[in-house]
Amino acid sequence: MAFRSRLLLQTCLLAMMTGTGLVPAPANAQNGAPVPLFLKQEAQQDATGRSDTRSPSANSTNGQRGFNSGSSADSFPSDPNAVQSLTLQAVDAEAVGTLGPSNGGLGTDMWTGTSRRSAAQLVTNLPATPATHTARDLQKRLLLSIAALPEDNTGKVSLLEARVAKLINMGALDGAIDLVRATPQGSRGSMLAQAEVNALMIGGRIDEACNAIKSYSASFEEMFWLKAAAMCALHANDPAGAAFSVDLVREMGGENDATFFGLVSAIRNGSAVDPDLLTDLRPIDIALLAIAKQSIPTSQIESGNAAALIGLTNAAATPTDLRLEAARKAEKLGLISADKLAEVYRGVQFEESDLEDALDDAAESVQGRQYAKLYQAALRTDVPAARAEILASLFETAQINGDFLQAARLGAPLVDDIPVNNDFSWFAITALKTSIAANNMERASTWLRVAKSSATPGNDISSRLSLLYPVLAISGLEDTGSPRPDEQSASVQVNEDVIAKPRFGLGGAINQAPAQPTRAVDLQALTDHRSRMTEWQEIQAARADRNAAKRTAELVYNLFYGFGIEVPDGAWDSLLVAPYAEQRMTVSSAVTHQMIDAARNDETAKTAILAIQAQQVATMENADPKALTDTVAALNMLGLTADARKLATELLLISDQ
Repeated sequence: MAFRSRLLLQTCLLAMMTGTGLVPAPANAQNGAPVPLFLKQEAQQDATGRSDTRSPSANSTNGQRGFNSGSSADSFPSDPNAVQSLTLQAVDAEAVGTLGPSNGGLGTDMWTGTSRRSAAQLVTNLPATPATHTARDLQKRLLLSIAALPEDNTGKVSLLEARVAKLINMGALDGAIDLVRATPQGSRGSMLAQAEVNALMIGGRIDEACNAIKSYSASFEEMFWLKAAAMCALHANDPAGAAFSVDLVREMGGENDATFFGLVSAIRNGSAVDPDLLTDLRPIDIALLAIAKQSIPTSQIESGNAAALIGLTNAAATPTDLRLEAARKAEKLGLISADKLAEVYRGVQFEESDLEDALDDAAESVQGRQYAKLYQAALRTDVPAARAEILASLFETAQINGDFLQAARLGAPLVDDIPVNNDFSWFAITALKTSIAANNMERASTWLRVAKSSATPGNDISSRLSLLYPVLAISGLEDTGSPRPDEQSASVQVNEDVIAKPRFGLGGAINQAPAQPTRAVDLQALTDHRSRMTEWQEIQAARADRNAAKRTAELVYNLFYGFGIEVPDGAWDSLLVAPYAEQRMTVSSAVTHQMIDAARNDETAKTAILAIQAQQVATMENADPKALTDTVAALNMLGLTADARKLATELLLISDQ
């Protein structure tokens, strides 16, 4: 019997048994985001939106780069009000996305300058777990951006499949599902359909997964769909349907899948599955374990398997302490959100007396339980002073354990409810750091004012501000006297004779903004900057760990260079200590060269991807910070200054843990 015939027979039998037949595709699978038509007007709006924050060096190069998009320079008259006649090329369904320039997308022309084959390879090689949350956010936005694609290798390389696969690989399940569903139903092949189902199974959304499986299974012939049908029958407590699908899997050559058959047997018999079968879990294995009401093995916490960590966090069968540790690691890697971590912490059961005495009780044996207890205690009190005191304890404990940034992401919404005034001056530095870590710069600015106004010889606020100065300088909260990468002068007089000619990229014509002169150096601010840096260097010189002090100074100075912030004369002198040759973890020079070259040529996607790769070494032991100079400079050059600042401040806060 042919494979297609067997599938048809299976469908008919299941329809007769259930009385429902095939379930139509979910509405949102067929009514996804429309495929964009990349006309001149959209590209010009995109370019205008980005040019406001782009540096002059980025806008003054690569005047005519780009792929043939069915238009030429003569297709668009210089008069914007002139009547135009355009010939549209075939719409590329792979250009879909869920983010446009107005909601975080990197621009419809972001792939200009990159071939489709190179783009797919760059996406495939992106890290599953970026070293920083900033890089992860940038990576996710890049993968979800609506963008025109190069016309080369059309039909041979699927950039869309590479994007969806990477989103699942990095645990961005909702993003992967949304991207598949934004693709027209008729343009989805088996790989995209499987990706949607896999993402739903990893996320524990088995009912939705089975609806999708029923809508897709008659269209594709891979073994995946037979196993998926068996999983759904077991989930629906349909022994006959499950037996039929399992027999088909065996008949079609799937009998070597010991993990699948072991899980099926455990579900049927109510027995425990052999742990030796659960070493490299797939999405369907996680779904079958959930149906069997059995926990994912503890060993999976250290496996680095994103699906397993997410599964451990979501599964009802996971023991509490194991779920806490899995959730902590998953959030730190960016696999789950801080909101999900908060949900896990809220689910831990504590005695009322434990929460009332959270500050006085002995620490819990499991670190996650200690965080959960302090978080719940802070959440349940409506007294601002009590909440601030509990949060201060949470952040201090997390700082000692190297978890401050995670605690800041978790506790930032609670900090926002604490009044910003001098009554809480003792909490001001902690709240300031937390707000910066959560990228709430408006709130950070108000706490900084409280801290400065409360600094006296009788407290340590001034010295703590001095220690935090590099973070304040790079985040833009302190004026260093140097021109800012994102600063535009409101009084600039533009000479129309030197306006750059439009270039033509993947989305049509792009009018580049003229180079803008930067402001003059603020001598008073520069003098203050030098004074603050002297104070900071004195604090570093007093540190007991000289190696740590040296690494921190190197990181700060290299990041300053990337932002054009002055490194005071003589700052490097104390670091010039023999031996001069050191073993360092560094990024390939090819990555650095290509990243800067791409930034100069306004190749947004390629620059962002290589910047993500370059910062991967930043948190490694003995990492060479020189690559970070070029990384933040390249992002600034593209106008991604907010990302550059966020990345740099995150790296500095990590180094402080």
